[in-house]
Amino acid sequence: MPSFDEMVRLAKNDPETLERIRLKLIEETIAEAPENCHRRLRGLQFQIDMERRRASNPMGACIKISKMMHDSLYTMRQTLNAAVGETVDDIVMPLETPAQAQVLAFPMQANS
Repeated sequence: MPSFDEMVRLAKNDPETLERIRLKLIEETIAEAPENCHRRLRGLQFQIDMERRRASNPMGACIKISKMMHDSLYTMRQTLNAAVGETVDDIVMPLETPAQAQVLAFPMQANS
């Protein structure tokens, strides 16, 4: 892995090389994880990549991805607190059963 200074240099002068290194490191990290985690890790990487694409600038992407991480840690903390019988916030409780919804049927229109 390149040093931080080398990555800064690549970001300024050769972003394509830096992107190739980033993708290689991501693939190596996923490959080193247990096989049963690969699908979840690829899904998480997809979410991260989509946030990066949707962001208008690198700082915006960083903030969005940071929020994803904090939300995940908050949810984990809530789950662990609930598991040991401690009080949890009413705002987020991931183990709740989702509310039921009514599915509406729309009549089909014939082609004219």
